[in-house]
Amino acid sequence: MPNFQHLGLYFTPHHIQTARQNRDRDVFQAAWQHLDDFVVDWGETEGESSITALIVSGFRYRFNDDAAAAEQAVIQLLRGDSLDPAAYPTVFDALANAVALAQAVELLRDHPALTPHLTAWLTRYAHFADQLQHLPDDATIVEQLWLGLLNLTSGLVLEAEDRFTAGVEAFQHAIQNEIRPEGYLPRATDGRDGGTFHRDFYAVAALVLMAEAASHAQLDLWSYTSRGISVNTAAAYLTYYYYYPDQWRWDEGVDGFAKDLFKSAGGFLELVNHHARPRDLKLLLDENRPFFNPILGGFTTLTHTLPPRKSLFG
Repeated sequence: MPNFQHLGLYFTPHHIQTARQNRDRDVFQAAWQHLDDFVVDWGETEGESSITALIVSGFRYRFNDDAAAAEQAVIQLLRGDSLDPAAYPTVFDALANAVALAQAVELLRDHPALTPHLTAWLTRYAHFADQLQHLPDDATIVEQLWLGLLNLTSGLVLEAEDRFTAGVEAFQHAIQNEIRPEGYLPRATDGRDGGTFHRDFYAVAALVLMAEAASHAQLDLWSYTSRGISVNTAAAYLTYYYYYPDQWRWDEGVDGFAKDLFKSAGGFLELVNHHARPRDLKLLLDENRPFFNPILGGFTTLTHTLPPRKSLFG
């Protein structure tokens, strides 16, 4: 049975303590500044800007004890506009925002403004997640893995072991069947239709977020392997193309956008670095920190940067 803990899905009190203790150190300082300076306009919170405002305000509550920011976020959360699949242009958008809402409610969960309404909101959220279970017959591997991520994270939010287990099984199935030993996912990279890199990117992101969320429920998916393949295998394959995007053999033109995609959405690699510390991630992280993406873990540089190691002399 998972150990249900309610905080921020992908981090623990220890991560908050580490960030606070290292507030004035290099990368942490930039990450704190990023959180403090991020502009949230509550007058323009439709669609993507709405989930961004919720996640930013939730982080300010958890890391800065900013109760006023959280109260404004709770008002937005309780409007409930985002709990309607019809509000999203694509299946992926609905799934991704459902995952982000899971993090938002965890960030805000113990705020007094939300407490009286939490049960009712969770009931509506469960219905929303249920509506997303039936993917179209031509669903992509990305949509299937993000449904797995939704099941795992909604299982944690709702304390529903069956949902959580469904997410874990989707992760394990992917490691067993979807990833080649080199690290790519054939069902993401097939097609030569201009979307192969994005599909592989967001498929790997879903697996990384599943592994991290499960780890805070006392289930180690980071170490889960099949045929010598793990989530880190897929992350390493993807990382290579930050440096050599012109070598992507599945499509043309990847060198025209790959670095921008890593900059805007590559923050999940902070989680990979936190666990595995692969050497080939260092330059990528150094060139793009601090990261923020509302559907991919939030301020992951703030939560998952590794503190400097102490020298022999302290």
